Amino acid sequence: MAKPSTKTNAMKQLLSKLLGRAGDLSDVQPLIALFLGGALLAVFLSVMFHRKSKSSESGSPNLLWTLYVQAGLLLWALFMVIFLVGGMSTLRSYLRQTVANFQRNHGRITEANYNAVQTIWGEEQDQGELKADLYYEEEVTERIESEDITKPAVLRKKTLRHTITSNPFVSAKHQVELRQNARKKGSALYGGYETKCRFTWKLKNPTDRPLSSNLKFPLPASGAMYDDLSATLNGKDVLAEMQLKEAALILPRELKPGEELDLQIGFKSRGMSFWYLQVKEAREIRDFTLTLVLPDLAKVRLNYPEGCMTPTEIRPTADGQGSVLVYRLDHAISNKGMGISLPTLPQPGETTKAVLGETERSWLLIFAMLVLGLTLASVKHAVLISLLFGAGTALGYGLLGDFSDLLFGFWERLRLCCCRCFCCWRGCCEKCWRVRLGNCSPSSFWFMESFCPVWRGWMENGNRFI
Repeated sequence: MAKPSTKTNAMKQLLSKLLGRAGDLSDVQPLIALFLGGALLAVFLSVMFHRKSKSSESGSPNLLWTLYVQAGLLLWALFMVIFLVGGMSTLRSYLRQTVANFQRNHGRITEANYNAVQTIWGEEQDQGELKADLYYEEEVTERIESEDITKPAVLRKKTLRHTITSNPFVSAKHQVELRQNARKKGSALYGGYETKCRFTWKLKNPTDRPLSSNLKFPLPASGAMYDDLSATLNGKDVLAEMQLKEAALILPRELKPGEELDLQIGFKSRGMSFWYLQVKEAREIRDFTLTLVLPDLAKVRLNYPEGCMTPTEIRPTADGQGSVLVYRLDHAISNKGMGISLPTLPQPGETTKAVLGETERSWLLIFAMLVLGLTLASVKHAVLISLLFGAGTALGYGLLGDFSDLLFGFWERLRLCCCRCFCCWRGCCEKCWRVRLGNCSPSSFWFMESFCPVWRGWMENGNRFI
C-alpha cells in the first residue's frame, strides 16, 4: 500500500507538469490558450450550475445532503474537465505523431544522403581554366674550386630552367550545355545535372626562341565521371599523349618560335548542385567567351553561385523553355567565377507537409472554439460531441498524411477529409442542436449564427434539416 506522502508527491508532480504545459502554451500560442482556458472553464461551470439547478428543484435538504451533493458536483465537473483534457491530449499526440512520420518519410534532406548521391552520381563541379607552363632549359658549366690548392678545380655541368612569365593565351571560346537530372535518395530529391563541355583555346609562343611547355587542364571534380573524352591540338588527336596527374590532364609540348596552337578538349560529365568556372591564374584574360546553355532552366529560375559574376548576355532558348548565358571578357583581370546554381527542387509531399505543419495549432483552436460554443449553447453531451468531432478531424488529417501521395493525390484526399469533417459536423448539429431559441442566451445564439453555417441553414429551413 502506497504511503500518503508518495501519493501527494505524485499529485504535485502531475499538477506541476500540467501547469508547466499550460504556461508553455500561453507563451507560444496565447490566443489558443485563451480559447482553451475559456472552454475548460465553461465546461466546469456548466456542469456545476446545471446540476446544481436540478438539485435545488428537489426541495430543501439538510446540510449533510447539501455538502454531499456539492462534493459530487465538484468531482463530476473535475472529471469532465480531466476527461476533456485527456482526450484532447491524446488526439493532439496523434496529430503530432502523424506530422512527424510524414516529415520523416517525405522530402527529408540529409547530409548523409547528399554525400551518398555524390559518390554515386557526381560531385559539385568547379572547373578551372587551362594553365600553360612555359620554360626553356640551359646547360651551364659550374667551376668548383678546391680548398686544397694542390688539387685542380672541379667542373660540373648544371641544367637551369628559365620560366617564361609572358601570357601565351590569345583567345578562349567555351561552350557548356547543362541539363537538370534530379536524383532521389531516401525520401528526398537532390539537384543533379548532366553536362556537355567543349573548351577551345588559341595560344602562341610569346618569344622568339624554342620553348618547352606543359599544358595543364584541371578536371572539375576528382571523383566525377568523364565520358566521350576528346583532345585535339591543331586538328590532331593528342589524347593518348596526355598524362593524368593530380586530377588534371597534362600535355607536354615543344614549341617553335612564334608557333600557334589550337587546343580543344571536350567531354560529358555529371554533377550536383552547381557548375562553376574560374580563371584562377593571375593573368590578362583576352578574347574570352563562355556560352552556358540551360535548356530546361528559364530566366526567372536562374541563380548564381557565391562569388559569381552576372552574365554579359541572357537570352532564351529557341523553344523558350530555357536560357543561354553568355560571358564575354577581353583585356580583363578578374578572379570572379562564372556558372549556375541549380534551384531548390520541390520535394515529394511538399504541399501536404505544409498543410500538416499547421494542423496542430489550427485543430487545437477549432476544438477549443467548438467546446466553448457547444457549452454556451447548452448542448447536451457537449464534451462527448466535441471529442468525437475532434477524433473525426484528427483521423481525417491522419488519412491525408498517409495516403496523399499514394491514393488520388493531395487535393483529392483533402476533399475527402473535408467531406468527412462536414458530415461529422452535420451529424452533431442534426442530433444535438435541436434546441429552441428560448433556451439560448443572446451570446450563444450569436456564436452559433456566426461560427457555424450549418446552424444558420438549419434555422432558415424551419429548425430542421432537409
